[in-house]
Amino acid sequence: MGSYCVSELDRTGWIRRSIIQEAACLTFVRGDDLNRVAEAFGGVAGFGRLLDIGEFCEEAFVHQEKHPMIALRQLGDWVLVVEDSGRQGQRPEVLRRAARFAAVSVFWDACALTRFSYAVDGDVRTSFEAVLPEYREGAEPDGLEAVRAGLPWSQADPVMLMLALAGRLTGLPPNPGWLAGDFHTFPVAPWPDDLVAVPNPLDNVVGYPIELITALRTAAEHVRRRAAAAAARYVLAIADCLDHPVVRRTLSSMTSGFSIDRSVLGAVVREWTWQSTRHRRSSKVRDQLRAVEVLRQATHEDSLTALVNVLVGARHVRGVDTGELARVVATALAS
Repeated sequence: MGSYCVSELDRTGWIRRSIIQEAACLTFVRGDDLNRVAEAFGGVAGFGRLLDIGEFCEEAFVHQEKHPMIALRQLGDWVLVVEDSGRQGQRPEVLRRAARFAAVSVFWDACALTRFSYAVDGDVRTSFEAVLPEYREGAEPDGLEAVRAGLPWSQADPVMLMLALAGRLTGLPPNPGWLAGDFHTFPVAPWPDDLVAVPNPLDNVVGYPIELITALRTAAEHVRRRAAAAAARYVLAIADCLDHPVVRRTLSSMTSGFSIDRSVLGAVVREWTWQSTRHRRSSKVRDQLRAVEVLRQATHEDSLTALVNVLVGARHVRGVDTGELARVVATALAS
């Protein structure tokens, strides 16, 4: 290990003596617009408070069962986002929103899981576990190899290594001053997870007639789309939320072939989730939230996954009759 690397790592040792030593996520977002960064993380406007790091960690602990929290402050050309035992900054859904120019994320938890991520122009370029940096993901998985070189990845504390790499990328030498002073803090209403690809979606269908499964497998793309829309409409009607303007617009786009604004629909899911967190969640509110999530699943780019996810998600909405839902889907597939 070279003396230069020793010096770099020496400058990161304070993190293991800090208030966030056990589990945290530190994200550096290039820019100076704290409100924009907070929004990218799902920070709820109107609920911000100015707290020091100790007060913030106490608040985050108190509310950990209800919602995450973030703390932001300006460090040079970067906005630092601190999460105590949080993970929003390592989610691609957040990094894409935050990284208008660039974002660097360092995540670790109490179970020794780690994640280093680097995003540029709304695109996650490189992401890897600190203990296994040879297994990299992202649009440009090898893009940081020249910057990463020289650090003793197999010999040192992975959190300290990630902080050293973050320092190289941001030009901010790691130091305890990162956590000094006041932070702008917000509760977080998390953005919904991405609709990801599923290798064998039909493996997830349980409790429906085998004839329906066969029809799903052989149906054409546009037919599956039509069936997913019909199934989602049935579920939304049961949950009594067909009148919401975004719901109506999304269903119309699905049946007319127009472009679907998934970001707006995701924002509705996020807002309804936050409202159900703030207030005592009634069974009706819970079912409406599940129903609008079914609609979001129905917009999946893969038509088979979309339809399967609707069938699976619908089972969790009170009042949905799976036999009737199967008939709705079968009719749409046959017409």
